[in-house]
Amino acid sequence: MRITFVLNGDETELDVAPERRVVDLLREDLHLTGTKEACGSGECGACTILVDGTPRLACLMLTAQLQGRRITTIEGITRDGTLHPVQQAFIEYGAVQCGFCSPGMVLSSIALLEQNPNPTRAEIREGLIGNLCRCTGYVKIVDAVEAAAMLHSHPNPLPARERGLAPSPLGGEGWGEGEPLSSKAKSKSAHPSTPLRSAQDAQCHLPRSLAELWSVLDGEPDAAVYAGGTDLFVKMRNGLANPRALVCLERIEELAGVSEHGDVLRIGACTTHSQLLGDPLVREHLPVLTHALRGLGSPLIRNMGTIGGNICTASPAGDTLPPLYVLDAQVELRTKDATRRMPIRDFIVGPGATRLGAYEILTAIRVNKPTSFNVQHFEKVGHRNALACSLVSLAALLRVSCTGVIEQVALAWGSVAPTVMRSREVEKILVGEKLSLERLREVAALTRTIVAPIDDVRGAAEYRHKVAGNLLLRLMDTEDAG
Repeated sequence: MRITFVLNGDETELDVAPERRVVDLLREDLHLTGTKEACGSGECGACTILVDGTPRLACLMLTAQLQGRRITTIEGITRDGTLHPVQQAFIEYGAVQCGFCSPGMVLSSIALLEQNPNPTRAEIREGLIGNLCRCTGYVKIVDAVEAAAMLHSHPNPLPARERGLAPSPLGGEGWGEGEPLSSKAKSKSAHPSTPLRSAQDAQCHLPRSLAELWSVLDGEPDAAVYAGGTDLFVKMRNGLANPRALVCLERIEELAGVSEHGDVLRIGACTTHSQLLGDPLVREHLPVLTHALRGLGSPLIRNMGTIGGNICTASPAGDTLPPLYVLDAQVELRTKDATRRMPIRDFIVGPGATRLGAYEILTAIRVNKPTSFNVQHFEKVGHRNALACSLVSLAALLRVSCTGVIEQVALAWGSVAPTVMRSREVEKILVGEKLSLERLREVAALTRTIVAPIDDVRGAAEYRHKVAGNLLLRLMDTEDAG
C-alpha cells in the first residue's frame, strides 16, 4: 500500500504493509527511535506521537491510518538543533532520569500547553496520566511543564499553521518543523513483518463515507470493523483476534459529532471520548456521562477510543455504559438497506456480546435530555486513579424536591453482573423517601443481595458486593448537584 503523509514537516511517500504498526514503521523503517515502546497495549504512553496535533499511541495505530495525516515525533520538535522549550525545561528542572518515557512525556506536555497555556499543577498531572514514569516521581516533570507554561508570550513552537496545527503559546516561529527526511527515506518499502501476529497479510480499508463502507463490506464480509482500535489491537497482538481484513471507520464524517434535535441528543458512534468531554451539549445536558468519561482510560486513550467502540466491546466494566443505561439511551444500527433502533439494555446481551447483525454497524446513540432530574452522579472504584478498569461503578439520576424527598430515580451498576445492572426494585423503594443516610444504608443492604458479581483477577465477588451497596451512600454528597 502506498501512503502519503507529512512527517515532521516533510512530505513523505512510502510503500508500507497497511497492517504494520506505526511504532514499528517509525523505529525500524524510518529510524526515528525517539518513539519508544514498552507495554504495547496503550498503558504507558512511551510511544506517544502527535497526529494532526493530537497525542496518539503509535503502538495502537496501523500504518494505513497515517494516510493524509500530519505526524510529529520527538525528532520533529527541534529547530536548527535547538531544543524545544519544553525539552529545555525538562533538563533544567531535572525531569529526566533514565529518559525512556521522556519523548512521549514531552510530546504530551506540548499538546497539553497547546490546549491549556496556563494549567494548574492538578491539570498538568491530569493531562499526563497516560504517560508513565518509574524514575522521577512526577514532581519534577510537573515543575518543568509549569515552568514551560510561563513562556506563553512566545508564539508557536509546534509546526506552523500552514502545517495544519494551531499556533502554540511556546517558543518561536518555526518550532517543530524538524529536519527534512532524506530523499532515501521519502520513498522506501516498509519491512513486511509485524508484531501484530494475527494481522499479518490483512488488508486495512479506510472508507470516507457510508457508501464506501458498504462497498468494502460487500467484498470483505469477515472484516473486523473498528474506529479507535484501543481494544481490538491489544487482542490482535495477544493472538486473541485474527481478522482477515480491517475496516477503520474514523474518517467517516457521518459517524462523528453531537447534534441536537429538540429534546434528543444524537451522538455519532465514532465520536471520541475526548471530543465528548469537550462538547458543550454533552457537558450541559449529560454531566453523568461527562463524569464517567473523565475517568475513562487516559487522555491518550480518550483521544483514540470512541463511545461506539465502548458500547460494542460490551464489557460489564465499560465506563460509559452505566450512564447510558440510566439515560435510557437508544442505539441506532444501520445496514446498507435499513436502519433500526433499540434500547441499549436490549442491545448488549452479555460480556462482549451484542445484537449487532451481519453487515450492520452502530452509527449513533440517541439520548433524551434528562430534564426531569436535578442530580446526575457517576463514581467508580478501581485499583488506581487512572487507566483503571472498574471493580464497581454506579451511575445515578435523581430528582430531589426542595424538601429533600426523592421524586424520581434511575440507578445502574457496572462490573457486578454479566451486563450493566439496573434494579427497578431499589429505585421503587427510594421514590417518595427522604434522601437520608439512614435510608440509603437500608437500600445498600438490599443492593448487596441483588447484584451478582464474580471473582476475577481484579477483585473478589465479596468485595464487589460491599462496594455496590456502599456507592449508594455517596449520593448524600450529591444532593445539591445539578
